[in-house]
Amino acid sequence: MPAVRERIARSSMGIRDWGLNAKVLVSTEMLNVPMSWIFFYRAIFMRNLGIGEVFIGYAVMLPTLLQMLLPMLGGYLADRFGRKRVYLLFDIGWIGSMAVWFMATEPWHMILALLLQGLTTTTFGIWQILLIEDTEPQHRAGIYSLIQSNYIFRGLLTPVAGTLIFLYGVDQGCRYMFLATLTTMTVAFIIRMAYLRESEMGKTLLSLEKDESARPKGYIETSRMTIKHRRLLVLLVLSVLGDMTLPLITTYQPLYLSDSAALALDESVISVIPMASSIPSLIALFLLIPRLKQNHIRKALMVGYVCGILSSIILIAAPRGALVLAILSSVLDSARSIAIFSILKALLVNTIDEIDPFAKAKIMSLVTMYSAFASWPAPVIGGYLYTASPAWPFILIILLLTGSLSLMSKV
Repeated sequence: MPAVRERIARSSMGIRDWGLNAKVLVSTEMLNVPMSWIFFYRAIFMRNLGIGEVFIGYAVMLPTLLQMLLPMLGGYLADRFGRKRVYLLFDIGWIGSMAVWFMATEPWHMILALLLQGLTTTTFGIWQILLIEDTEPQHRAGIYSLIQSNYIFRGLLTPVAGTLIFLYGVDQGCRYMFLATLTTMTVAFIIRMAYLRESEMGKTLLSLEKDESARPKGYIETSRMTIKHRRLLVLLVLSVLGDMTLPLITTYQPLYLSDSAALALDESVISVIPMASSIPSLIALFLLIPRLKQNHIRKALMVGYVCGILSSIILIAAPRGALVLAILSSVLDSARSIAIFSILKALLVNTIDEIDPFAKAKIMSLVTMYSAFASWPAPVIGGYLYTASPAWPFILIILLLTGSLSLMSKV
């Protein structure tokens, strides 16, 4: 126990070395607890209103379509007008999206809410830059770990959402979730507006605005630079493949768990599944990931991919009503999530800094854009696959993770 307490203390000490923006963004992310409930129950809410799985797939695809172009605009605007200003301008789209979801009764309401969500993809690359830009590279894995820990902690509280569904039904229970998310996001936006600061790199780029020879490379030059450095290119491809699995899992896992043709678990009961997987994930993120050595990163990523593959296999093989196997599948899948969204992200950002820190905004915007191009059809393909057989979206996930595992030999 003393050794565990010492590790926790050392991990907490690292927070003191973070930049101000990292502290502000991480702390405000912790306010948005109901957001995870939204992504878990949104597809079930849509199906409850009579929307079919294929239409759900098309609707969920809309933010990804906008993500194909808007991050490039965001990267350009951030270099030209400053990270903070551009981030806050588009981040407000989340508030509009939640307000529309709260009132949604028709398919076009849902489309509008998803389009407003899509506008926020302009900030995806900028958010990651503000998160890490004023923090030394050795502390960045800790930042991503705490962010991921927060997402997983939200899973511990998913039974609150399940209780809302149990007490008020799918329709009204989800509306309470939308209202709670709208409230927390508004508070978070106000705090960010008050305390976020332009990063030092952002100030430097703004000071170079009139010096054409000193300005950052354009997107074409940045793309050529990415292709030239094989390690950076492989990490970019791994990020894209990892992002492709996200809409498939968030959209079709809840449907599979509650579908009478699949596991047929009650909608209120399935809320314990993300809660059960959160505990081992939090232990790993607090005690292991912040202290992960550079020479162990590759092995940790491979373990995460293998766990993700096993997760989908167990889910497909699980018999009807097998709650324990569904929980085991979710626990294993959390290792995939940690690998892709904590370890891989930190490795990618640190690699960019080694090659050209001035290109960070554009490269992160390109990563977001490439992910969108690759994954925009995933929800629709998943919808058609799910209609053919509920197991097929998870077979596609297995193929994506297997491809990622094979690419690890190039890192």
